Amino acid sequence: MVLVAANAYLQMLASDARTQSARAQLQTSDTLYQQAQDLKQNGIVAGIDVLRAEVRLNGDRQRVTVYQNDFEKARLQLARLIGLPVGQAFAVSAQLPNVPVPDMTIEQALAQAYRDRPDYLAAQERVRAAEASRAAAFSEQLPSLQVNANYGVLGLTAADSVATYTLAGSVIIPIFQGGRTHGRLAEADADLRQRRAEAEDMRAQIYYDVRSAFFDLQATGEQLQVATRSRDLANQELTQARDRFAAGVANNLEVVQAQQSVTTADEQYIDALLGYDVSKAVLARSLGDAEAAVQRILGPGTP
Repeated sequence: MVLVAANAYLQMLASDARTQSARAQLQTSDTLYQQAQDLKQNGIVAGIDVLRAEVRLNGDRQRVTVYQNDFEKARLQLARLIGLPVGQAFAVSAQLPNVPVPDMTIEQALAQAYRDRPDYLAAQERVRAAEASRAAAFSEQLPSLQVNANYGVLGLTAADSVATYTLAGSVIIPIFQGGRTHGRLAEADADLRQRRAEAEDMRAQIYYDVRSAFFDLQATGEQLQVATRSRDLANQELTQARDRFAAGVANNLEVVQAQQSVTTADEQYIDALLGYDVSKAVLARSLGDAEAAVQRILGPGTP
């Protein structure tokens, strides 16, 4: 449930980031459209440049509508997942958190997972319970010694009372219960082997979960670095294309292409940051202390 809630929270923040990016690009497109109209009136550019700018402006308006709709639906989905009353208004952080990777080695992560994960601890408890059942079944075939003792007094008065006591001992050898005891022991052995196999399988699953989480974290971290650099380059390209268009040395085809590059770069950056944070949430789940780990790994402000 912690992972599901964290994922829904991050998806909503990503939708909000896409909406804000689309609005910023819409504002840029509107400015470029007005600029193209002014340059056309001054006879610097052709009418097709105005048409290109208007087409881009309409496309950005449509993107804002689509992303705003996605954001509102993501808010509804998050509210439903966390159990808010119907129609309850709520506010969340306006940005995707960008928190460094937890400072731990994979060996430390595995040790913490083996120590804290409740599913693995439960598997170990089942092994210990099966071992106790097996020991109880084995003890049924052993001889047992019983000793009974009783002490009291008889008499009408204290002066006439006579002490009485009995002491008896018996040795029980289960000669005629060998078949039943053997069956119980075999059943206990089979259950113990199954519980041990389940515990080993759970241990292997934890190893796989932690290793996979570290691999995903490394891959998404590298993707985020590339996406960040690509976004910076796309913004520089757009700035230079706008300057060239304003100077009249190029048409706005370069500007439209640069805008498309910025749009693509922003989408890649948001997706990379979302994947990076989801990978940290998955790592938190694999460590076992999900609730505290999600707040620690994703940073302050996480619900």
